[in-house]
Amino acid sequence: MAADIGTVKLAVPGSVRRGSVARVRALVIHPQERVERQGGRSVDRNYRFVNRIVVTYLGREIAVIEPSTAVSENPTFTIPFRATETGLLKVMFVDSHGVKFEGTAEVKVT
Repeated sequence: MAADIGTVKLAVPGSVRRGSVARVRALVIHPQERVERQGGRSVDRNYRFVNRIVVTYLGREIAVIEPSTAVSENPTFTIPFRATETGLLKVMFVDSHGVKFEGTAEVKVT
């Protein structure tokens, strides 16, 4: 699983009517550990979890989410947005170590 950490998968509808509310489902492969382990023993206060999610659509920031440590391993978030025109939607996850993981999807408006 360690090789997959940071993989982001986005699911958006195949097409969306202009002006309607669509939903993107965003999954990030991340252990969400509240305790780091070294040599089988835990190391206190070296937390590693996703603590910020930034969603941009058509180059504009449309949502910022700051989840707590209570989010499960490999979290999935569903984020609604109003589809105004065809363009790129990007979801960026940032963990407590400052590491960024990004995924993008094309939103097709009809």
